[in-house]
Amino acid sequence: MEFTFKLITQLFLTMMCAAVITPIVKLLAFQIGAVDMPNARRINTKPMPTAGGLAIFITFTLSTIWEFRSNLLDTSVVPILLGALIVVITGLIDDIRELKPLPKLIGLILAGLEIYYVAGIRINTISIPFIGMFDLHWLSLPVTLLWILAITNAVNLIDGLDGLATGVSMIALITIGLVSYFYLPDNGVFISIMIFTLVASMMGFFPYNFNPASIYLGDTGALMLGF
Repeated sequence: MEFTFKLITQLFLTMMCAAVITPIVKLLAFQIGAVDMPNARRINTKPMPTAGGLAIFITFTLSTIWEFRSNLLDTSVVPILLGALIVVITGLIDDIRELKPLPKLIGLILAGLEIYYVAGIRINTISIPFIGMFDLHWLSLPVTLLWILAITNAVNLIDGLDGLATGVSMIALITIGLVSYFYLPDNGVFISIMIFTLVASMMGFFPYNFNPASIYLGDTGALMLGF
């Protein structure tokens, strides 16, 4: 009971922290040139700050490190955050300078390799209904990278309307968090805490991103959420 109350308090503070950081990131976006200018391909009619995902990432990182501070080096928290940092840097550069597809792809592959080799998160087996379980062996690396690239870019592709990618990601993450808590025997609690910390960070950002948005996720946020 005490653990649950403490966790809820931390998640609430995480949400409030994101709500405070987002306006600061909004000002920063204008300063560094992370701005969507109106044109034929945009739905905005005025310059809009992008890279709003930076607020989510900063809040998520600080809150996660605080929550796991007692055993930080004994978990996969740091490697996961490092992989996310690579994605965020890639997205932020794209928000400022509009990267071509190849450099962006290289950034995501580097993040995927870091997750595979450093964090040790990988797809080792696949289960096909009515057939059975198959060990991927050497295919583990390409399948893991393909999955990361596919989901990361899928979230990025739906980031076309105010609040869409953020809202869809929150729904998906809440579902995964609940499934992890109730059905994963070993790391379920660890995964759930990280997931709901990310959700809380997104909830603090969401009011600024909901229609009519005052700041966009940008590739900084959309790629990070997908990742």
